[in-house]
Amino acid sequence: MRHTFELGESTVTVDAPDGAEFADLEGLSAGRHLTWTAGPDAFFMVSAAERFDVPDEVDSDEPAPFAAPGARRIVTRGTRTRPRRVVAAPEGPRSVPEETVHELSDLLYVPGDREQLRIGYRVPEDAPDELRALLARMLDSVEIRRHA
Repeated sequence: MRHTFELGESTVTVDAPDGAEFADLEGLSAGRHLTWTAGPDAFFMVSAAERFDVPDEVDSDEPAPFAAPGARRIVTRGTRTRPRRVVAAPEGPRSVPEETVHELSDLLYVPGDREQLRIGYRVPEDAPDELRALLARMLDSVEIRRHA
């Protein structure tokens, strides 16, 4: 299913599975951020803002001219700590201890005159191959049209 997003000076189109619903996120840096939760701790995001910082440490940094002039596809790995929490279980609420999550991010960074785009996904490194492949196909399908 094709999803099209109007983001200021750009129109972004991405292929996503039937039933995928993107929601506006609030509380992030200025700009517009739409995300779809693809699985536990797995997200696909389409964002537009005045500026995005590119991480200093990257696994790969490749030109992505298919997306837009000057675009770069950047892959990073990171680690974060998920705090202890209570989750619902068939036998009733249970406590889950704090845990370390190792993540992979694969993102397009697209420059613009007044607006930059950051489009891509974050997924746990141990996520199923099918989920990682789905998110990679979604990123590969991205089409960007800049408004004059």
